[in-house]
Amino acid sequence: MSQQEERETAAVEPENGRMPEEAVLEAEEPDLGEESELDEAAEKEETPDETIARLQAELTEAQEKAASHLDKMQRTVAEYENAGKRRERQNEDRIKRATESMMRQLLPVLDDLDLAFQNVPDGVPVEEQAWLQGFEQIQQKLLEILANSDVEPLAKSGEFDPNQHEAISNEPSEDVPSGHIIQTLRTGYSIQDRILRPALVRVAQ
Repeated sequence: MSQQEERETAAVEPENGRMPEEAVLEAEEPDLGEESELDEAAEKEETPDETIARLQAELTEAQEKAASHLDKMQRTVAEYENAGKRRERQNEDRIKRATESMMRQLLPVLDDLDLAFQNVPDGVPVEEQAWLQGFEQIQQKLLEILANSDVEPLAKSGEFDPNQHEAISNEPSEDVPSGHIIQTLRTGYSIQDRILRPALVRVAQ
């Protein structure tokens, strides 16, 4: 084949095995994948009403979460405060029990002093009255200690009260009305409106 024939044959052969017209048509055809993505983007575009509705829903959800967190925080604070109050009450109860225990240990000392003074013979010599007055001062100091701790003696006479008195006998009496105290054998005491120790008494029938 001559060189001229080769040039003519090359001019009519398609590049890459395709005719020029097919290559042009392929270049002009639209990309269906791109159109699909554009359509989806267009569908996803919100209207103003839809945007407002979505934002309102998000706001409501955020408010509910905030309310839930606030409720949990308030509960935690309340539990902490209640725990603190319980600790305070427990400490106060421990202090009260310790005070009551100490006061009860002092009462037998007062009982012994009361018994001693009841049995002091008449006509004590002057030289022996000094030590007697000394014991009276000791008794008075003990009573002041009790009073400073809100400990007070119960009434030694009057109507019998089972909440304050412990009857060791019921006896007929011409001088005391029935149900009243004839004699107090051991003084009772109260502390802050609670009975620290009941009084031992004889009661008239």
